[in-house]
Amino acid sequence: MSQITLDIDSETAKKLNKYIKSFGSKDLLFQKFIEFHKKKLKKEIARMQIDLNEFEQKYKISSQEFYKKFETGDYSDDRDYIIWAGLYEMNKESIDKLNQLS
Repeated sequence: MSQITLDIDSETAKKLNKYIKSFGSKDLLFQKFIEFHKKKLKKEIARMQIDLNEFEQKYKISSQEFYKKFETGDYSDDRDYIIWAGLYEMNKESIDKLNQLS
């Protein structure tokens, strides 16, 4: 068994101990915490993918290919392109976080 030491204030420690008690074990608390965040990330990714798909259909190019070209300056700073690029970056970050939790 591994051990983790947290440096937290006493109020946070009290709350954490209450949560551990209500879940029955530290392991279960952290498993549920991770599951919650994985589900949240999956929902965010699905919502962003819907928006990315709309841009892909509108401009007839994949988001990945668009982003490569946007980064090299092949696309202007049009509002749609900036939103699309930002959405692509956020989606990629969410996917990376989800992979770290898996």
